Amino acid sequence: MEVSFNSSKKMCPSYIGKVGAQLFGVMNKDGNVQFITPLTVTEDFLELNKDQNSLEQRFRFTGKCVEKGCAQWNNEESKCSLSQKVQNFNTNQQAELFFCPIRSQCRWFFQDGKEACFSCNEITRNMEELLLNLE
Repeated sequence: MEVSFNSSKKMCPSYIGKVGAQLFGVMNKDGNVQFITPLTVTEDFLELNKDQNSLEQRFRFTGKCVEKGCAQWNNEESKCSLSQKVQNFNTNQQAELFFCPIRSQCRWFFQDGKEACFSCNEITRNMEELLLNLE
């Protein structure tokens, strides 16, 4: 099922796995995220994956950026603070952007440009380190 996003709404590329969210990436064997055409998360998907590691360590989800309703929102700068933190994980200098099905609506791309994209596929494999840095 292909999803079309409203271009005026920014999407969070680090959303939680819950019913109604959009699955747009899967961790592959080399530890990077393989981005896919977004699929809507269902109860069945959650049930099939409940006894394994955290969903967010194996998959990438997107949903509407809630801005001030999110703990990562920086009110002073009116932007997501997580994007900049994620950029610190860029271990692979790239010249070209990889495929991303949400780039045109992505909060991080909107505010930080292609620099935000270069670390984006590192999110799941570095989740523990990222969470430690957020505390």
